[in-house]
Amino acid sequence: MNKKVLYVATVAKKHICQFHLPYLKWFKEHGYETHVCAGNDFEADDVKSIPYCDKFHEICFSRSLLSTDHIKAYKQLKKYIDENDFDIIHCHTPIAAAITRLAASKARNNGAKVIYTSHGFHFFKGAPKSSLLYYFTEKFLVPFTDAIITVNAEDYNAAKKFCKNKTCEPFYIHGMGVDTEKIKNTVVDKAELKRKLGLPEDAFVLLSVSEQNYNKNLTTTLRAFSQIEDPNMYYVICGTGNMLETHKVLAQVYGVGDRVIFTGYRYDIYEIVHIADIFLFSSLREGLGFAPIEAMSAGVPIIASNIRGVTEYAVDGENSILLSPCDIDGFAEAIKTLSADPERRHEMGRKAAEAVVPFDLKKSISSMEAIYGRYLSDIKNTEAEEISESDGSAELNIKAVAS
Repeated sequence: MNKKVLYVATVAKKHICQFHLPYLKWFKEHGYETHVCAGNDFEADDVKSIPYCDKFHEICFSRSLLSTDHIKAYKQLKKYIDENDFDIIHCHTPIAAAITRLAASKARNNGAKVIYTSHGFHFFKGAPKSSLLYYFTEKFLVPFTDAIITVNAEDYNAAKKFCKNKTCEPFYIHGMGVDTEKIKNTVVDKAELKRKLGLPEDAFVLLSVSEQNYNKNLTTTLRAFSQIEDPNMYYVICGTGNMLETHKVLAQVYGVGDRVIFTGYRYDIYEIVHIADIFLFSSLREGLGFAPIEAMSAGVPIIASNIRGVTEYAVDGENSILLSPCDIDGFAEAIKTLSADPERRHEMGRKAAEAVVPFDLKKSISSMEAIYGRYLSDIKNTEAEEISESDGSAELNIKAVAS
């Protein structure tokens, strides 16, 4: 029988393709048939395929807690799982992962291992009371889960409590990984790239890369930017989402429409970060934050929200300036301060690049390889050491060699 792995997430393009292609590739290299179940969020002109995926099965997942599509998604997914003999079922994103773990109950009883990666629990210190629904849901689903993988220390501590005296194991890794070396060594014709983006060659560039939704809180950075009177400073915003048109209107309302460049979804972020002088990130909630790590890999200092996840790598005053997500005046003042001090930007950028080395893709693959090795008999010579804690932070210390 073929060895099979299933990856599940709410959407294919903006999640599976963004975070998990190296892991699908890893499974392919180890002889596994790779399957993906996710919503179809490809644009009309996109090539609707997922690299390293043998079979993509569309599921009608919804991000809304109250959607009636959840029942349909459960039935679709359960049927697909029951028709296949998966060795590993690895699920991501809260609602899709909850549905998956319920739908995989029979498969798990037949030997499949069910792994859930939380890219940031929706309940966290300071979260609204409504987040308790997510808390109790995660607690309820622990018996349906073999492993919970977290990407920040706060979530890891929560997972440990969930899994205490249970068969489910908690893990903590430094995210799904960023190719920090590739970003660092990317060579860019900055003048040409600026020209293509509609920027003057000598423009001072602020950059944000994110999905355009409420949680990413781009209204803070747009309003902060509107306080900057420098006509040579531009704000480049990469990404799509349900608030894109709103943000375009706000840029006009705030009087900076001629200095804000909305690029849409980009496949050349590794190049674009090299034209940035400062990276802005005002998210309300993050498990880790992928885009800031990419920018820091290129030696770009960040002005960001002082929130869980971001503080895993950003140190206020050293490689970043951290502020309350809604501190519009604070973001504006930080932009003015850093833009006027090139030496400080350079030093913060140097420290930023050093700080994100532990989040390199190779390290994340090694950690995931070791976790998979705990549940797959054909991944041999796997040695998992005890999860250690020092100085109040948790670190997964795992070594693995795949057969």
